[in-house]
Amino acid sequence: MKKTLLAVTISALAAPALALDPLPQEAGFSGVVALGAAGGRVESNFLAKIVGIDLGDDLINQQSSPDDTDVIIPVFQFNVGYTFANKTTRVHLGTTVDSSLDFSANSILGVRNNFDSIGNIEVAALLPSALPVKVWENPYAINQKRSSTEYTSTGGRISWDKMFGTGLEVIASARKIDINKELSGQGLVSPQQQKLLDRQGDVNRFEVGYMFNLSESQMIRPSIAYVDRDLDGGAMSQDGYELGVSYMFKAKDFSWVNRAVYQSFDGDKVNPLFNKTNDADIYLLASEVRVPNPFGWEHWTVTGGVMWADNDADIEFNQSSVLMAVGRIARSF
Repeated sequence: MKKTLLAVTISALAAPALALDPLPQEAGFSGVVALGAAGGRVESNFLAKIVGIDLGDDLINQQSSPDDTDVIIPVFQFNVGYTFANKTTRVHLGTTVDSSLDFSANSILGVRNNFDSIGNIEVAALLPSALPVKVWENPYAINQKRSSTEYTSTGGRISWDKMFGTGLEVIASARKIDINKELSGQGLVSPQQQKLLDRQGDVNRFEVGYMFNLSESQMIRPSIAYVDRDLDGGAMSQDGYELGVSYMFKAKDFSWVNRAVYQSFDGDKVNPLFNKTNDADIYLLASEVRVPNPFGWEHWTVTGGVMWADNDADIEFNQSSVLMAVGRIARSF
């Protein structure tokens, strides 16, 4: 089935290739606004809606791996801010994606300063998205209509790149997940077991990367991260590591950015519905081409890309995947 929905942002790259983008060269207000479209396939047993548009069926007859849904998605992204007269300090407001597999997003309000000796540091608040995701109140319910409920996240993030004049970069974030009406497992397990399925709680992430300049036109950034999904339900909690590598090629007329990610997670406690822990391997591949000033249009950039992500969880019901192609046009000012 084919559906149309609006997401805050869908980027071909689900994780940043750079800890921090370069600062504008001039003081004052500046930013970028992008519009476009993405199309592809989404598989998830937990996602319900985005801005009122269905992402999955409200009625399932078995607790098995998810069916796929074809999607066409208008895209909207922005990042606007003010650079102070010293040209080293900037405040900005924008959009950011936290996960390519659940479409969760935040508005971000940040302040950044470039220090000559120690590098560039940004502190940002992760605010609720203006267009929140909805999930199923009780995703496991079968042979009855499931109801959706709002999923939001808030938190903060600290980014530090070019540490002490090197290519070393660090990104640390903490988010709190809230589900308006969390009823996972209701009527299927005991009240005590139901607490194990609570999807709310804290998600903390710490990443270290290093940017290597291979030549004037090529850069590569390997990274490693620790992720702790300290959720209220022990059967939903996970912790593990991420290995990533980004490769960037910049020519006169275009730039090409690629990213590969592998994540390995260990579940905390046994899921009472499936008698397994929520162990999972997650894979992501992405590629994006950016063309500045197309057809001689100054201040415009055209982007096209593809992204695939797959959550190969030991529990089939918890598996998910996303396959998207995206195109967008951006105007900087």
